[in-house]
Amino acid sequence: MSTESIQFNLKERFAASLPEFYQRRIIFWQDEDREFESTLDELNLPGVNIVKLTGTNNFAVKMLLLHDDLTGNYLIYNPFSYAAPQDDWLRDIELYSEEFRADYYSILMSELNINASPVMRRTVKLYSTFFDNKDRVARLRKIGREYQTPLQLHIDIMAVLAGLSGGSAQDVFIAVLSAGLNEENNAVLNNIKKFGNIEAFWQLVRKYTGYIHEDDKPLGFFASHVLLTALAQTMNPSVLKGLERFISESNRAYCYSIVHEWRNREDSTALWDLCRTVEQELQLPSRFDKQEIETLLTGDIFPSIHEVLLKRFFSEVAEQVVKPELILKTVENRRTSGWIEHFSYYYDCLYFIARMQEFYQSNAAGFHIVEPKAVWKLYAENAYEMDCFYRHFHYAFGCTLKDSNLLLEDKLKHAAEYVEGLYQNWYLKELTSCWTNAISDNLVSLGYVSEIAKQRDFYAHYIRPLAGKNTRAFVIISDALRYEVAAQLCDTLIRTTKGTAKLEAMQAIFPSITKFGMAALLPGRKISVDEDMGVYVEGLPTSSTQDREKVLCAGNPNSVAIQYNDVLNMKRPERRELVSGKEVVYIYHNTIDAIGDKAPTENKVFEACEDAIQEIANILRIVVNDMQGTDIFITADHGFLYTYRPLTEGDKISKSTFTGKVYEVGRRYALTEPSATGEYLLPVQLDPEISGTPLKGYTPQDSTRIKISGGSENYVHGGVSLQELCVPVIAFKNLRTSSKKYVEVSNAELKLLSESRKVSNLLFSLDFFQRQPVGDKVQPCAYTIYMTDDEGVPVSDRQTVIADRTSLNASERVFRVRFNLKAGAYDSKKIYRLVIANDTNVPEEVEFYIDIAFADDFGFDL
Repeated sequence: MSTESIQFNLKERFAASLPEFYQRRIIFWQDEDREFESTLDELNLPGVNIVKLTGTNNFAVKMLLLHDDLTGNYLIYNPFSYAAPQDDWLRDIELYSEEFRADYYSILMSELNINASPVMRRTVKLYSTFFDNKDRVARLRKIGREYQTPLQLHIDIMAVLAGLSGGSAQDVFIAVLSAGLNEENNAVLNNIKKFGNIEAFWQLVRKYTGYIHEDDKPLGFFASHVLLTALAQTMNPSVLKGLERFISESNRAYCYSIVHEWRNREDSTALWDLCRTVEQELQLPSRFDKQEIETLLTGDIFPSIHEVLLKRFFSEVAEQVVKPELILKTVENRRTSGWIEHFSYYYDCLYFIARMQEFYQSNAAGFHIVEPKAVWKLYAENAYEMDCFYRHFHYAFGCTLKDSNLLLEDKLKHAAEYVEGLYQNWYLKELTSCWTNAISDNLVSLGYVSEIAKQRDFYAHYIRPLAGKNTRAFVIISDALRYEVAAQLCDTLIRTTKGTAKLEAMQAIFPSITKFGMAALLPGRKISVDEDMGVYVEGLPTSSTQDREKVLCAGNPNSVAIQYNDVLNMKRPERRELVSGKEVVYIYHNTIDAIGDKAPTENKVFEACEDAIQEIANILRIVVNDMQGTDIFITADHGFLYTYRPLTEGDKISKSTFTGKVYEVGRRYALTEPSATGEYLLPVQLDPEISGTPLKGYTPQDSTRIKISGGSENYVHGGVSLQELCVPVIAFKNLRTSSKKYVEVSNAELKLLSESRKVSNLLFSLDFFQRQPVGDKVQPCAYTIYMTDDEGVPVSDRQTVIADRTSLNASERVFRVRFNLKAGAYDSKKIYRLVIANDTNVPEEVEFYIDIAFADDFGFDL
C-alpha cells in the first residue's frame, strides 16, 4: 500500500465519528515486519499525535496515554510481536483501541475473515504461494468460513488445492488417495506440494489418522495404514498379526469413518481400486482364508473378505457339504455390508442353495403319498417352493455370468452342479414319481385327476357367477405362468395394492399346451379337435384372440378379448371405451412362453418370469385405475418344466416307441389314434374330455423328454408333472378405502429395543425389533440408522436394517446393529439423537447421551 493510500485511510479513520462514550481515538498500527517503518516520518495527520514504539519506551507511552494526555488522538506505531499477551505492556490499551494494518496479508486476512493474531499471520505467510493466485483466493473466499485458529485454514487451503469446495481433513485425505498411489502423477498431492505446504499436510495426516510419514515411504503405505486401521476397528486384532506397523489403535474410529463415508459416496471406484491394490500387496486374501466364518463376518473393509466367504461356501457345496443355518446367517450379515453391490447375486445364489437344502433335509425320506389329492395339496401349499428356490438360484446365477468375478465363477459353477443334482435327481425324480404313481389310474380311466379342480371349469366357477351382477369380470391369462411364479406374484399384489388376493390351483387339461389350455378357459362344455389337431369350443375355433372373443360372446354377449400389448398401447379414454358395457374382459399376456419356447432364448426363461411378474402387476393397475376393475382373475393355460443342465440321451425317449398313427407329438406329450401304443409312456384317456377326431394321449412318467427336432429342449410343457399341470388362479378383488375389509399397505415397523440411552464407547451395539412380520399388507422396509448431534450433523456411521422377516416368533425379528462413532470430543451433558429413517415415513428420533473421554494428544504446530 502506498504512502498516499495509508495517509488517506488513516485520515478517514480519525475523522470518523467516535463510538458512544469515547472522547478520543487511539489507533495501533501493527507492523511486525517493519515494512512501513520509513513511511512513518512522511505522514501528515493534523490533530493526531504519532508515537513509535521502540521496545524501551513502552512504560513511557503507557504513562502518556493513561495519565499525561487523556484527550489527544494518537497513532501508535508498533513494529513488534509478542510471544505471549502478558509480554505486551500496552495490551490493555490495545483492547479498547482500534487496530490498523497496511500490509497485503493484513488486508487479505481481513477480506477472508481470518483472525489477525500473530499465529494466524504466520499461517497465512506459510501459504504465500497459494495466495499469489487470485483464483485460489477466490475459491477459498467462496467457502465462506471465519478462521480463528490455524487448523481449519490449513484444511480449507488443502481442500481448494484438491479441487474441493471446502470440507474436512477427511475429504482432503480422500481426494489425495483418490488421485492414485503414484506420487509423481498424483495431481492433488503435487498441488499441495507446489502451492500449499506438504509438511502441513503430513502433520494433518498424523493428527487424524496416526500415520507418520517418512520420505522413503511410498503413498501406498498411507493407504494401507488407513484401510488396516479401519479394519482393526471391528475385526479381531489376531487377524492382523504382523501388520501392526500399519495400525494406529487410537485412530481406528477416524480411519473407519474415512472408509465408511468414502464407500457410501456415489463414486467409490477409487476406493475399490485402492482396497484391491492393498489387499494384494499385503496378501490379505490368504490371511483371511485362514480365519473362521464368525471372525470374517466382523469385517467389511476389503472386497476379498466377500470372496473368501463365498469361495469357501461354494467349495463346500460342490463337495456336498451344505450348512444352511450358517449360510443363512452369513447372507443376513453380508447383505448390508460394504461392497455388497459387487457380490449380491453371488449371495443370492448361496441363499437359495441353503433354502433348497433346508427343503431337502425336511423331506429327505422322499415323498410317499398315495392319494392324488394329498400330493396335490403338498405341492400347492409347500413343495412348489422348491421350484421357486431353483428358479431364483438360476436367475441370480445368470446375473453373475453377465459380469463375472474370476475368483468366484468356477466355484459357483461347481456348486451349481450340486443344485442341479438336488433339483433333478432328487426333487423332480421323487416328487414326479410319487405324483404319476398316484394319478396313473385316473389318467388311464378318466383323462384327468378326480377330486381336483379342473381348468375346464374355470369359467363356470369364477366368471359366470359374476356376470350381470353390477360388476365386470376381468381375466388376465399369462401363457405358461407357472404356479410358483404366480405365488410370488400373489404375495407382491397383497403387499403393494389396495386389494385382496388369494391363490388357488386347478389342473390343466391334457395335453398341457397353449391351444388346449386357452380353449379350456373359455365358456362352453364341449372341446373338440379336427384331424389337423385344431382345437374348437362348441364348434368354434380358438386359435386367435378374435376366435376366442367369439366363444366368449357365445357364453356372454357382453364380452371382449384383447392382447396385453394392445391394452398397453391404448390411451386411458380408449381403455375405458373398450370395456364400456362389457361384463367379461379377457386379456392375453405372453412373456414366459414366448421366451421359453425358442431354443436360442430358453435359458432366459427365469428372467422372463421376473419380467412377467412386473408386467402383470402393471396391467392389473391399469385395469383397476383406467377400467374401474374390481374383480380380476389371473391364470394361465399351462405351467412348464425347466432344468438348466443340458440333457443327455438318457433324458430322452425316441419317437420310435410309438406304433400306430401319431397326430401330434411334443417333447412332453403325444396325441395318437386310439389303437396306437407308446412304450415306456403313461397313457391318458382323452374321451370324453376331447371329442371330434378320436384320440389317445401319452406322456412321460418322469421328467424325460420325447426326442423331436426343433424348439426348446430344457424348457418344456405338455405333460402331467405338477410343474406343468398345476395351473394358478389368483382371485384379486380391489377394495375401496371405504370398504370394511380395506387395510392400508404399511411398512414393517422397526423400533429400538435396547433400554439404555447412554453410549460410553466409540464402538457400540443396539438391538432393534421388527414389530410385525412381513405378509398380507405389511411390506418389507429398509431403514437407515445413525447418530446425530443436537444440530443434526451425523456423528456415527450409517447402518442399514432390512425389516423383511416373516416369522411369527417375535424373538426371530430382533436385529443387533453395531455402530461406530466418529472420533472426536463429545459433551456428556448434550443431547444426541439416534435417527431411524426410511424413504416414506417421518424419521423417528431417540435421545441419547454420549459420555466418552477424549484426549487430543497430538498438536498441530504449523
